[in-house]
Order: sequence, then C-alpha cells, then structure tokens
Amino acid sequence: MLTVVRSRLRQVSWRLLAPYGVTPQQYQVLRVLSDAPGLCHSDLAGALGLDKPTATRILQNLRRKGWVEARACPGHGRRLHLELTEAGLALVGRLDAFRKTVREGLEADMSPAERQAVRDLLFKLKLNLDRLDEVPVIERP
Repeated sequence: MLTVVRSRLRQVSWRLLAPYGVTPQQYQVLRVLSDAPGLCHSDLAGALGLDKPTATRILQNLRRKGWVEARACPGHGRRLHLELTEAGLALVGRLDAFRKTVREGLEADMSPAERQAVRDLLFKLKLNLDRLDEVPVIERP
C-alpha cells in the first residue's frame, strides 16, 4: 500500500507543481534549503535520501533557473554552501499553497487522532528501515 500511496502522491505533485515549472524533487530541495539555508551538497543529499549525482543534477537545474546559488565556505576549500536566491525564496512562498493543498487533501476525513497515528506509524517505519541499514547483506547461495 505504501508503494501505491507514494505513486499517487508523486502523480498529484507533478500535476500541481507543473504550473510553477518545478518537479517534486526540486520542490523538496527548495523546502529543505528554505528551512536550513547554508547546507552543503552532501548534507542536502543526506537530508533527502538522494545519492550525490541525483542531488547534483537537481541543484544544477535549480541554479540554472536562478532559484539556488552556491557560495564558497570559508576555510573549507572546495566546499560550497547552498542558499535560495531572492527568486527562490519568493517561489517557496508561492508554493506554500501547494503544500497546504496536499496536506489538507491527504488528511481529509481524518480525525486529529488518526492524523497523529499515521505520523507515529510512519515514523516507526522509518526507524525500522534505518535499522535495516545495519543488517548484513545476505549472500546468494
């Protein structure tokens, strides 16, 4: 069921974000940088569960659109800090309507207790998946 929900969320997100010229992955990057300006590339990739090449591709597109800029980190050689430009900040502000629409749609017909139960269960699932990172890979017989 999680696969079905994830697929539908992506479909809905693509449709609702299309008028802004933003993909769902680009939206996630914009939100993270809005909440935590100055992250470096690898920290951003880790926060979103992306591999570095995917994060690089998304960031290149966002920089090309003028929504993200990279600034040198003093004392860290080639390390760059990522920040939203003024245009990027304005876009994130306009995308708050998207965020609200999706959240309200997902939580429609749920009581406050049901909403909290879903959050709690999803958090537990994430913790369980994190623990699986410690399980050794099973060799093929």
